[in-house]
Amino acid sequence: MNYFTDIIQFAIDREIEAETFYLEIAAKTTKEAMRGMFVGFAAEEKRHQEMLKGVLNSKETILEFKPVSDYKISETVDATRLKDEMTMADVFSIAMKKEEEAMKMYQQLAGDAPSEEFKKLFQSLALMEQGHKVKMEKFYTDVAYNEVW
Repeated sequence: MNYFTDIIQFAIDREIEAETFYLEIAAKTTKEAMRGMFVGFAAEEKRHQEMLKGVLNSKETILEFKPVSDYKISETVDATRLKDEMTMADVFSIAMKKEEEAMKMYQQLAGDAPSEEFKKLFQSLALMEQGHKVKMEKFYTDVAYNEVW
């Protein structure tokens, strides 16, 4: 294996973990609307896996993800663990922390990249995860601070 293949396979594996995580949450929730939402998140992670597999097959290192406004909400919330009885705020806090960890990991890898090409690839992957994180933060604030709405 080479460095490029290892990087992309690593990213694919992280997307598989995220898909599994969202499906696990979907299986635990008793609310049909929430189940559908998490199944949708899992499907999005599956699409990212397929996109990354396309990158792996084509060896093309250019990924296009637009930067999003990051209000760093996840950085203000303590991580919790998945358990049987959880509030929706708890579930979204876990999800946004997982996405934050993935984003930071890719940012770190970009900083340590052996070439400009791989640096840009890691930065793109970090942007992808940042987009996931921001989406989870929005859902978190909607359920954790619903009295504001």
